[in-house]
Amino acid sequence: MMTMLFAKFRVFALEQGAARWVLCILSLMLGACTPVISPQLMEQVDRDVTYGALAARPDEFKGRIVLLGGTIVQTVPKPSETEVEVVQKQVSSSGEPRLTDKSEGRFLVVVDRFLDPAIYQAGRDLTVAGEVRGSEVRRIGEIDYRYPVITAQELYLWRRPSSPPAYPSRRPAA
Repeated sequence: MMTMLFAKFRVFALEQGAARWVLCILSLMLGACTPVISPQLMEQVDRDVTYGALAARPDEFKGRIVLLGGTIVQTVPKPSETEVEVVQKQVSSSGEPRLTDKSEGRFLVVVDRFLDPAIYQAGRDLTVAGEVRGSEVRRIGEIDYRYPVITAQELYLWRRPSSPPAYPSRRPAA
């Protein structure tokens, strides 16, 4: 009798543990697909505006709300705003810039507050939803480059990718 009770308890405990694991995995999977920009702003994003069209004709899209992402080149604080130069990357459904070397160009993000360049530093990935302001021509090296300019309404700075664990060396320290 005691053995049978123990077996039933064991099955119950395993079922409960499995259910918890399934719930944890589902919540992580759902969280990974959740957009990082608020649902209210995502409803306003014009999904028909591609980066290629925006880069070619930025003045045509003035006033439209777009969702863009990429990798920060530089962050420049100014007296009343901060400019962030970004190398464009395709974004996932959640808005995360894809891990790729493919880009259609660059864009500028204008934020109406101070962003610390030590945090918003070169190499970090960024997602922005904001209004197309137009374009601005600046130099990259020896060429004039026309940047689409976005006035940020919401920004999301992605975590740095975690580096692989360091494994101890088998060689003794000198």
